[in-house]
This record gives sequence, C-alpha cells and structure tokens, in this order.
Amino acid sequence: MNKGMEKEYKWRANEGLLGQALLWASSRIGTQSRTLHMQSQYFDTADGLLRRQQAALRIRKENDRSICCLKLRNENTPEGMRAHEEYECMAQTVAEGLAILPKKGAPLTLCAQALAAPLEVICTVNFRRCAILLQLGNTVCELALDQGTLRHGDKTAPLCEIELEYVAGSEDAFHALAAELAEHLSLVPEPESKLARAMQL
Repeated sequence: MNKGMEKEYKWRANEGLLGQALLWASSRIGTQSRTLHMQSQYFDTADGLLRRQQAALRIRKENDRSICCLKLRNENTPEGMRAHEEYECMAQTVAEGLAILPKKGAPLTLCAQALAAPLEVICTVNFRRCAILLQLGNTVCELALDQGTLRHGDKTAPLCEIELEYVAGSEDAFHALAAELAEHLSLVPEPESKLARAMQL
C-alpha cells in the first residue's frame, strides 16, 4: 500500500441503478466480486489543518482490516473524473498511521503537523460495498457499488453511489469503459466526495 494516484469516476445512484450496474458488470468476461463492510472515521483539527491543505485523513475498517489513508486533492483532472494522491497503510489508530505514512511517500511535514495536533473525528461514513474487478484486455478497473449512511454530529443522510476506479493498464480504455457505463445507465456524476457530503449535513 504505497503512494499512488487514485483515479475514479463517481456517479449518484439508487438501489435500482446499483442492481443494473451489477448486471452490466456480471455480463462481462473476467469479472470477480467481493463484499466489504466499510466503517470510516475522518479526522481533522478544530481549526481545519487538513481541510486547508485539501487533504482528507481517515481510518477505515474494511471487514477485518484497519487501514489509515491520507488523500491529497489534485485539481488537474479530465472532465467528470476525480484524482487524488493517495497513501495507505495498515494501522489500528490514526496516530499509528501518521507515523507510518511518510515511509509510504506521504508528505512528512503534513503528517508531522497532524500527528502533533489534537485531532478529532469530524464525521463518519458507514456502508456496504460490492467491489467488482473488471478486466478489458490488459486494463483492470474496479467497479464499486456503495450503499450506507453519512453522519456528521447528530445528522445523517443516506449514501448510494457507483464508482469506477482505475487499477492498471490503458487509461484510454478506462475512460472508454466509464463512458460506456455512464451512457448505458444514464448516470449523473457525483462531484462531491463522501467526506464533503457528510460535512455539509
């Protein structure tokens, strides 16, 4: 789990669209699927240290694994696609993660500032993900069908979305696959991250 640029398309969905996306993926050759139960806690300081750096820091339980993740926003992305620098490591706590992440390539200064600051949980996102690995020639993508709950303080909202994330191979084929899926299901892009939507509650 080292440095990488996460590239993904994200669309709004409902239960019906999740089912249609699953059928679309299941009809393709070479698909593999798994179900993950995700419990995410996002952290920041009271004065928004990470927000000001356009960074997101979370601990996520993925079934029986606990992963610390730091994302840094990238503004230069193709229309409709989101891209982030992403650094991950196995960690039970955010402090443990921040101590390890610089070894994975994360910015040392930002990690040190966050580690020294009084971090607090700013929101949570809990959801079930059906993750489907798609392969088209040498191009690999992951289709994620997410359904759950966003929470900020005592406010909650339902979460339902479809993501297509680039894994390996031709980026042109990845963009083409995203366009095919969006056209097939008449999908509407979701411009905001899970964190941003939770914080807007």
